[in-house]
Amino acid sequence: MTFQKQPPFVWRKPPKGDRISYVKYAIFALVFFLTCYYSAYSIAQLHNYRIIIPEHGGQYLPFHPAWTLVYISIYIAQSLTLLAVRSKEECLAWSQSLCYSVGMATVIFVLFPTEQPPVEHLKQLSGQWMDLYWVTATTSTKANAFPSLHVASMLCTVWYSTQEKPRWFSLLMYAWFLAVAYSTVVLREHYLVDVLGGMIVAWLAIMYSQKKLRGKSVDNYRALKNPNHS
Repeated sequence: MTFQKQPPFVWRKPPKGDRISYVKYAIFALVFFLTCYYSAYSIAQLHNYRIIIPEHGGQYLPFHPAWTLVYISIYIAQSLTLLAVRSKEECLAWSQSLCYSVGMATVIFVLFPTEQPPVEHLKQLSGQWMDLYWVTATTSTKANAFPSLHVASMLCTVWYSTQEKPRWFSLLMYAWFLAVAYSTVVLREHYLVDVLGGMIVAWLAIMYSQKKLRGKSVDNYRALKNPNHS
């Protein structure tokens, strides 16, 4: 089978022979995201059709720039995934789930581009967190609001980081996910409906990546049972 029974662990270094593969899977997911995300934005600029959610109907939480720290903490969570997954195959499945999320979202970004909440009125604000907020905000593009890839990728990351982990660790990781999802709304990066869309996309991506992982596990098992079978 793909996974052997292992002592419980939270984080650990990948097996020495697999470390390069772990890094390659993570880099591929990152490059795939950057390519699709900004390509979708460029394509969407070729037409003027936009879906705009009324401010009074989609935004109920007050703006709070200090949540920028939580928003960018997703990159820490993703980096720690390389230490949390149980095998090279599971690391690949995590990377695939991120790519599937991006692929589904890219189609929506191109065909049904949705504007983010307006932030122009925030430029008059000042404070210790505003500079960090604006630096973070510049990495986002317009018309790529629904579904939230920030939420989708965080959910995929948390899901794969918590397989066969202690209950306390899983609870902490899902609390981290909820905090990141909340931050996307209070920072005016997304509406609540974008968060819901991101969760649905992540669920579909996780299910499909798990299906492929289970299929590979069966193939490996059959190969072990029948080593001479071609």
